[in-house]
Amino acid sequence: MFLGLFYVCLMFATSHVTSMYSSKALEGYPAGYLGDCPGSNKEAIITKKSLKYLSFYVHGPGNILTARHVKYTYYQMRELARDRDINFKRKTMLYVGGFLDSPNFPIARTLASAYHEVGYNVLLLDTNTFTTMQYPMAVRFMHPVGRHVAKMLSVLMEEGLDPKKLEIVGLSLGAQTMSFIAKSFQEITGVNVSRLTGLDPAGPCFRNLGPDQRLDQVDADFVEVVQTNIDGFGMAAPIGHVNFYINGGEYQPGEVLWMPCNVLCSHIRSFTLWVAALKHPDSFIAMQCDSVQQARDKNCYDRKPLVTNLLGLKVDKTKPGIFYLSTNNNFPYYLGEEGLKRENDFFMKMTKTINDKSVIKM
Repeated sequence: MFLGLFYVCLMFATSHVTSMYSSKALEGYPAGYLGDCPGSNKEAIITKKSLKYLSFYVHGPGNILTARHVKYTYYQMRELARDRDINFKRKTMLYVGGFLDSPNFPIARTLASAYHEVGYNVLLLDTNTFTTMQYPMAVRFMHPVGRHVAKMLSVLMEEGLDPKKLEIVGLSLGAQTMSFIAKSFQEITGVNVSRLTGLDPAGPCFRNLGPDQRLDQVDADFVEVVQTNIDGFGMAAPIGHVNFYINGGEYQPGEVLWMPCNVLCSHIRSFTLWVAALKHPDSFIAMQCDSVQQARDKNCYDRKPLVTNLLGLKVDKTKPGIFYLSTNNNFPYYLGEEGLKRENDFFMKMTKTINDKSVIKM
């Protein structure tokens, strides 16, 4: 009798089972990696003794191996202004590296060479002493780093640096540091920096903070953001005037085997894409989306009217918003106008081609 009752209960239970389909309402949305870091906004002090470790490198023309590369400490800004490779009649680019980064590493030198080719003065900020520690503690030090670098720039402004010819490029944690520099520069001088370029601004420890505690479009006359790993080491919010979500912004295709481009690989792709855009200024054509979710879903192709913008120095500043940019998986990555067609979207094209046959066997 017990066995019979068991089967009756089982039949009753199974008759009311409902099949589950994937949905955002059921599964939720990504919270993002390490969104909160308690205590990372508490005070941090850089002493006068330690300020000597905060410095700019003047990077001269040439390749990453042969270019002149001269260091000026916090206390040597007036000497820097007279460096033979500095001419404040030209535009100036200041690069701010990320966690554990250094102006002596290939990333900074590669970007420096690319900007020299288009006629800029190049300054590389050395924060390595203040980032070579546990990440949440490094985040805490970026606030005073920003204030002191703004003071360095204000001295250069007295020596002829025009803030309207100053552009700052920041990678990852450097993009958030860049915001503290720009905010403090506003307070000290009353003038905005001309342009900020955030290369996948760091999400960990910043994702859930307000605009006064991270990069925001009020920080400069123009703020653009290149987003390549928004739920990992980057952040999903459209915090710039123009926001480029590369291949949806979540993950990027690998260069050798196109599928396994992990968190770090996708995060750093923002840098290599920006270098490629400097070298090919008319080739990265993005399309506007109505929302970040639409960009994630690669669902901007049918938007009417089709509004486009260019990734790089030729970006149209009069077209703010969220933009989807499809790329290839190998340098120099661009698809040109072909990237505006759904059938050429890299991820969709690859997966469709792989399973193009109705039946496969082995």
